[in-house]
Amino acid sequence: MRSIRVIVCFLIFTVSGAAGHAQIPGGTWRDHLPYNHAKRLADDGNKIYCATSDGGLFSFSRKDNSLDKYSKVAGLSDADVSTVGYSAGTATVFIGYTGGNIDLVRNDSIINIPDIKRKALVGDKSVNAVYFRDQLAYLACGFGIVVCDLVKREIKDSYLFGEGGTQIRVHDITSDGVFLYAATAGGIYQASLNSPNLVDFNAWVKLDYLPVSATGYRFVAWHNNSLMSIYRNPATGFDDIISISANSWDVWVNSENDYYDYLGEQNGNLVICSQAMTRIYNNTGQLIREAGSYYARHALYDGQQEIWYAEPESGLIRINAAGNASLIVPDGPAYREVGDIEIRSGQLWAGGGTDESKWKGYGAYSFADEDWKNHNRFVHPELEGFLNISEISINPLDSRHVLGGSYGYGVVEFRNGEPAEFADETNSVLEPVPGYGHGYVLVTGTDFDPSGTAWLATNFSDHPVYRKIAGGEWESVALDYNGFGVDTRISGILAAGNGQVWLLIQNSGILVFRDNGDGTIEERFFSAVNQIPNLLDRIFSIAADKEGNIWVGTSKGPVIYFDPESIFEAADISGYQPQIPRNDGTPFSDLLLSTEKINAISVDGADQKWLATEKSGVFLLSADGKKEILHFTEDNSPLLSNNVMTVAVNDVTGEVFFGTDKGIISYRGQATEGSDDFEKVYVFPNPVRENFSGDITITGLVRDVNVKITDISGNLVYETKALGGQAIWNGRNFRGDRVQTGVYLVFCTNDDGSKTHVTKLLFIH
Repeated sequence: MRSIRVIVCFLIFTVSGAAGHAQIPGGTWRDHLPYNHAKRLADDGNKIYCATSDGGLFSFSRKDNSLDKYSKVAGLSDADVSTVGYSAGTATVFIGYTGGNIDLVRNDSIINIPDIKRKALVGDKSVNAVYFRDQLAYLACGFGIVVCDLVKREIKDSYLFGEGGTQIRVHDITSDGVFLYAATAGGIYQASLNSPNLVDFNAWVKLDYLPVSATGYRFVAWHNNSLMSIYRNPATGFDDIISISANSWDVWVNSENDYYDYLGEQNGNLVICSQAMTRIYNNTGQLIREAGSYYARHALYDGQQEIWYAEPESGLIRINAAGNASLIVPDGPAYREVGDIEIRSGQLWAGGGTDESKWKGYGAYSFADEDWKNHNRFVHPELEGFLNISEISINPLDSRHVLGGSYGYGVVEFRNGEPAEFADETNSVLEPVPGYGHGYVLVTGTDFDPSGTAWLATNFSDHPVYRKIAGGEWESVALDYNGFGVDTRISGILAAGNGQVWLLIQNSGILVFRDNGDGTIEERFFSAVNQIPNLLDRIFSIAADKEGNIWVGTSKGPVIYFDPESIFEAADISGYQPQIPRNDGTPFSDLLLSTEKINAISVDGADQKWLATEKSGVFLLSADGKKEILHFTEDNSPLLSNNVMTVAVNDVTGEVFFGTDKGIISYRGQATEGSDDFEKVYVFPNPVRENFSGDITITGLVRDVNVKITDISGNLVYETKALGGQAIWNGRNFRGDRVQTGVYLVFCTNDDGSKTHVTKLLFIH
């Protein structure tokens, strides 16, 4: 099918512009959503808006060919866009969400109407489609119809007209000026626009004379004095387009044996998308345009005789009047599902899914030099059958060498971005779950130790641990621990810098072992307990900090092991869970995040800890864990979801990437890895323009240096200490005033004065 697409689309190119990634200032956000799975379009005369099935939204400007992305970063109120439309009468772009939220965009301002989202309603709140009439927007929702006044910017009415006034899923709405028509999961309903009480379900009548009156109808459109719809013909198994009038129906003369994904009236024309073609008919039923558009979800036919259609695998397709096609899509990963994320030397790799999405074959993604690349079976045919990659590790000695673990199909090693070696039960010592075969090598953890040896762990196995020394083959690691087997879940593996390997046995405890170099392995199993001691028997994540301490994430918060070197000698092993004073006048304190499941932990260049949680977003803690520096949730930040499954810090830029159940989003943090010297120091933005109000970043510094900023006369205006290799200045002096126009000097010095550096910054007030 993809080879056919290339033939149909004579010219395929990606438009870049405002949507392109760029270096972002400290304290700012950007999303990394997929924009290729297009599903719904809107046209305001200048821009084409494209909503995707992954919840993203972008626009393409006819005027300058620029792209703009819309997300919570750009001020939208939610993360899952379900539909988009344009009301010409009120000059309003309407955005509906799967959770019932609504945004109205007018004159570059965004008005949120959260009434449906907040309503105590059990069931589906999604906004499936929108129909505009005068100043009203009729919303086809998962429970009924909601009427929104676009001028007053408020909800006017809601109609529940299922049996006995119950909820009914509405897919589409139209009107002939006399009646409203609703295509629902239980048939097509009509109600008089002049009815004094459309809230009363008795005002709604099901069209019981249709071919199958109680089946699901997805589309309705009023065209050429007839109501048009589509139903699945049980005799043929294909969709039929039907024309409804005078209490009767007929199969439309232009209907074909096909499957249809869209039908709608646009400016007197009927636009229809089937699996292979998009066709436009005028009001006399004459075919005036058609184009190959495989599985198009929606299409628009504009006044310039151009066809725009939503292609579910590629993005927005534009077909001009001459029939030439072009692909328009912002850069991003292929899918929003994301597994493990790891970053080394500024290069990011992410798994394309989780253990739960093992069958979907999303592969993996990489992000370097501001460019996303996808690594799946469509890009690399060798990955056909390998399916999902959920675990990722990058070799510390060679960032071009990446290990990808699949929950079912073993491991793949990428070299220079290409799949190079595969290992599963057919060609290596890796073992599937006992009693099962191909598809059951369930990799749940991967890592590299400082020497470049690769490690991996698997679920439900008698022999769950393997290693591969550089240049060698995979070998099974024989351990004495007797708790392995078909009931054992391994939730992670860490190859620490001290030669130890930490294995998280999810519902039991922690197994630490090391190779003594003489053919023997020393090991120690212990339950995870804190200083209270409370048992923390559900373990999910692990990381080593800059001091060599081991942080373990549990279902009851994090626990720290401060002296891992003593693991094999200590009589009793317990971790420490920071206790946070309540500061309420009492001597009481609370254990750090004791009600949170810690999905992932990442350490930044200043040894601060980023903790990803299942229900409460992400936390940034001080190096010792006793101070909360930041807490991001979907309510107080652009974070896409409070379920953050993975987190990773770019050691070069300080940008922190959060993998959520709704996609990837990043935040430019303040800490980077410190350098050995000042050879790569730079300041941005530089110059600082008069309209810039963000933070100024001084990066490429030696770790934890003192930073002093003076005017050209030597007067000190600001002083701080770098977080790792980066310092942040808000452009204000000690009094909090924005500094005046001029050249400023940035003096950087380490504690003993042995390393110093001076750079300049131009400030325009």
